[in-house]
Amino acid sequence: MGKGLLPDTHELAATAARSLAIGKCDVSLVVGARLNWLLHFGEPPKWSKDVKFILVDISKEEIELRKPFLGLVGDGKRVLEMINKVIKDDPFCLGKSHPWVEAISKKAKENVSRMEAQLAKDVVPFNFLTPMRIIRDAILGLGSPAPILVSEGANTMDVGRSVLIQTEPRTRLDAGTWGTMGVGLGYCIAAAVASPGRLVVAVEGDSGFGFSAMEVETLVRYELPVVVIVFNNGGVYGGDRRNPEELTGPYKDDPAPTSFVPGVAYHVLIEAFGGKGYLVGTPDELKYALAECFSAKKPAVINVTIDPYAGAESGRMQHKN
Repeated sequence: MGKGLLPDTHELAATAARSLAIGKCDVSLVVGARLNWLLHFGEPPKWSKDVKFILVDISKEEIELRKPFLGLVGDGKRVLEMINKVIKDDPFCLGKSHPWVEAISKKAKENVSRMEAQLAKDVVPFNFLTPMRIIRDAILGLGSPAPILVSEGANTMDVGRSVLIQTEPRTRLDAGTWGTMGVGLGYCIAAAVASPGRLVVAVEGDSGFGFSAMEVETLVRYELPVVVIVFNNGGVYGGDRRNPEELTGPYKDDPAPTSFVPGVAYHVLIEAFGGKGYLVGTPDELKYALAECFSAKKPAVINVTIDPYAGAESGRMQHKN
């Protein structure tokens, strides 16, 4: 939710050097965010054992739960206004040439360069990076006001957090703290209603999309400017990935429970209601579909065919499936 408050492209943005920034800092001001698993609970080894947390939260209970060095109960905007007023005559500023700031900037540039080298490759059949780069560039090409980005899925959301760039505040909604799947289309509808005329772009994994896919009917019925992009890799983390012994046993004809019917035509679903659907599998096809959809600002689904073996399982629990 905080992405875009400082543009990801800003020279002082530390998103690309996250591990260094949180691992070496001595004081962390956390505004309106929980010290949960997304921030490694504020504990070593991801954080220094000597780090001092200043938590700003509207909830007194949240602060009491984490027992920070200092807790400030109140609305984030109001608290920050008060802090700025107090330090007005003696502002805290390290400067761009400070060794700490330079170290973070250097690490961020190194990490971005490594990522860009991977993103520059046109991999077909698609991996996750190639279409994500094309989507990123198409969104950035729209300028301001930036579209509201909605994202859910396993690999799709994880890769999207690293690749898709937020340049304006309050322009990103994803599955959040608990990775709750199925919220994507509801978020799209709400965002379109709350921001009339603003383009909404959803980047969805096929599993996440499946939880609420029928809401494309709502998009068409209300003619909402929502473009849904589905990364179709045939299941949760990918297609049927059973072990060799499972392919010869008594259940060899049963698909893995995490796999879907191969080649699902998600784009046809919205066409059934009168919307526009696209099936793409190459960079040129995806670029064409994005250009047409972004220009039209009408309900559409782009079904992006991904290599079913491009994904990676979170948590290494495939053997339990």
